[in-house]
Amino acid sequence: MNRALFAGLAGTISNQIRLDVIGNNLANSNTIGFKQSRVTFRDTYYQTLRGGYASTQSCGGVNPIQVGSGNGLASVQTLYTQGSLGSTGQPLDAAIEGPGMFVVKYGDTPYYTRDGSFTLDDSYTLVSAHSGMRVQGWMAADGVIDTTSPIGDLAFPVGQLANGEATGKVTMSGNLNADSVEGQETITSIQVYDSLGNSHQLTVTMTKNATANTFDVSVECEGVTATGQLVFDDMGRLASGSPINISFDPANGAASPQGVDVDFSEITQLARDSDTVARSQDGRPPAALVEVYVQEGGLIQGTYSDGSQLTLGQLALASFANTAGLERRGNNLYSAGAAAGDISIGAPDTGGRGKVVAQALELSNVDLTEAFVDMISTQRAFQASTRVISAADKLLEEVMRLANG
Repeated sequence: MNRALFAGLAGTISNQIRLDVIGNNLANSNTIGFKQSRVTFRDTYYQTLRGGYASTQSCGGVNPIQVGSGNGLASVQTLYTQGSLGSTGQPLDAAIEGPGMFVVKYGDTPYYTRDGSFTLDDSYTLVSAHSGMRVQGWMAADGVIDTTSPIGDLAFPVGQLANGEATGKVTMSGNLNADSVEGQETITSIQVYDSLGNSHQLTVTMTKNATANTFDVSVECEGVTATGQLVFDDMGRLASGSPINISFDPANGAASPQGVDVDFSEITQLARDSDTVARSQDGRPPAALVEVYVQEGGLIQGTYSDGSQLTLGQLALASFANTAGLERRGNNLYSAGAAAGDISIGAPDTGGRGKVVAQALELSNVDLTEAFVDMISTQRAFQASTRVISAADKLLEEVMRLANG
């Protein structure tokens, strides 16, 4: 009877814990990035009433007789299965498709989350919209990201005027007519920028030379002229002459001299009208950052007041040797417990980490139908355990009644 009482008590305690976990799952069925948990049980120690022994020539073997003492809690496992992705249209929202977690920090303490609802705080730092913790990643330098460097805070000063960038390269494109007569000119111009953001007109003149497949080139800017010669092969492809460098003094206190390479490598010489133009240049004037948004792959892009766009940063993802070893900290956060093992931080879609989907959030992975079925079965198991306690109690009362005469 004592064993029945304790077995029934163990059953009620274990099933109460399971019901607590199921209730937590159901309560978080709409929590962003939530991962449901499951409870597993184990049987507890046994009392051996009679040991078993093997058969002999004289007699067959006998199995042991053991009586159990109920069950106990074996584990509460977090299930890191993928949740559905819901599009939000919010520029700073991000979801992870596959393994991995975003890295956020409170002071110097790192935490991890699947919740990608991010926003900019009053210091223009990218933070978790729920906890305010600072999102970690890499800042870009002139649009280039070094993911081998340590991660840090991501800050984007929206509205503040950013320095311009001096032009270092002009790219030409188009065709020079192979049937041009000697001395025929093709002229194109483009605005280039100095280190202070002042604009200067750069003019390129291409003149048909008497020698076949050859054009003389002059590049002029701020009274300085650089010359060169473009030579094409018999297929109309540029064979030599690119790039042509011009060095000039932009004046007005800008860095001087300023060198610009004019790249003709995309020019062709074919028997059709000339349409060669200065297609692009890599400088830009000072402009204010007006919008920040997350792109596919976790890149953070910025749009400036002059319409230009520039890569500003990259979100970092963390992966773990044993993701199940993470410890929940509430607020959609996890910390790396001892069981989590080694932590690897890198760019999305590398090293086994998932990819980042822009303007979306990962929904909870709770299956409501399964949770309700588990809740019903747990309730039945709890009731059965209480019935065992009740039956054992009645037997004990009967024994006491008989003992008292």
